[in-house]
Amino acid sequence: MSSFNKNYLNLASNNKDTQEKYQQYIPDDEIPKQYKQKYELNNPIDIKYGYQDNNSLLFQIHKNFPQQPDFKIGVDLIYVIDISQTLNDQTLEIMKSALKCLANYLSDRDRLCIITYSNKADKLFPLIPLNEENRQKIIEKIEQISIKKGNSNIFNALQITSLCLKLRQFQNQITNVNIISQDYDLRKNSLDFKQIFQNEKAFKFKAFLLFSKNYMQFPQQKKRESLKFGRYHIIKKVDQLSQLSQIFCFEASKLQQTVIMDLLISVKTHKNNPIQISECEGGKFVYVNPYEIQITKKLISIGYNKTHLVCIGNGPKFEAGQICNIEVSFQQLCSNQQQKYFIPIYEQTQQKNIIDESVLVQKYKLKSRSQMNEAILYYDPYRIQDCIEILSVFQSEVGKLPDSIKQQLNVETQQFDLALSKYFQNPSQQIENPFTQIDDLRKRQKLQAFKIL
Repeated sequence: MSSFNKNYLNLASNNKDTQEKYQQYIPDDEIPKQYKQKYELNNPIDIKYGYQDNNSLLFQIHKNFPQQPDFKIGVDLIYVIDISQTLNDQTLEIMKSALKCLANYLSDRDRLCIITYSNKADKLFPLIPLNEENRQKIIEKIEQISIKKGNSNIFNALQITSLCLKLRQFQNQITNVNIISQDYDLRKNSLDFKQIFQNEKAFKFKAFLLFSKNYMQFPQQKKRESLKFGRYHIIKKVDQLSQLSQIFCFEASKLQQTVIMDLLISVKTHKNNPIQISECEGGKFVYVNPYEIQITKKLISIGYNKTHLVCIGNGPKFEAGQICNIEVSFQQLCSNQQQKYFIPIYEQTQQKNIIDESVLVQKYKLKSRSQMNEAILYYDPYRIQDCIEILSVFQSEVGKLPDSIKQQLNVETQQFDLALSKYFQNPSQQIENPFTQIDDLRKRQKLQAFKIL
């Protein structure tokens, strides 16, 4: 057992006051207003595919959930806020403003709870729905949050959070716990958080790590970090903190539009058609064996789709020309209905070596990000030639594609041209990843809907 869990269990056994308080009390959460709303869902996975070369076939597996703004379910949100001296006054005020915006955004079918902590943790109010009466109480409590002397100790806060969830008299279908902190070391313990919240079925965990300008420099990681529980949103600069209210509301809207859970996509192919793609080629996969790959997603929201690419060999086929079979299973959230269906893939006649060129466009858009990131992460002024070679190889691959595809990759090829030009001019200076700015702009556009809140 990790040292984190030892500390957590010791705290849980020694803090008798907290244990007795929550074990003796009748659950203090309030039951929200309920809405019966259904979303008809039939075969939500789209498949496109094209020939990558004469020996392999590239699949684009796309979740197809069109946006439906009027579809919303109730969610339970718990915010765990570090108010120790690691938090500065400016960040505190912006964070409080963001929480008040969130309180105004949520509806009476949603519930909110805020727990603050430094040396000790304090639950400001239980899980209560955002009706008009409670909304005013919540905003008053948020306004009273202040920085407390002491160390940043999350153990007691997580205990209260866990008991708060465990002893609910009512449970919304989606539960979300958010930690707001400036303690970067939280990332080291995130695998242990999973054990604390392991009994939550429809559950998301996220940490917002807030840093003032030049507060902390993040070292370059030349190796991938191990998979951790939850997601982290790191906000480094003061000017980015002004967007915090938009981020909070945007994250809540995704939870409110959750339609399915436990999505499993299995691609099963013939023993003579092994799966060839690597994990870094786009999307997260789990290999069962060389002839089966699985894509899993715990919760899926309307309008927030992701494309996965899988490549298989183009050798001898199944009977009747079948190349592989894709199995899809999921649970529809509102109806708890389990669904499962199959998508057989058959050989099609090659046309100029491409069936659907949009598949290859998607492949190289994803690959441009990974290759640029690899060149930058592995940059070394004494091995600049290796870095340049990564960029040049990608350019060479794109140069061999048909003109119609190259035209759709203009943005990507221009960034590689600029990166190479900068390295040739000044090999001793590491460049920034240009796709970060491009993709961040796209993300900010998503947040615009919440700008006026």
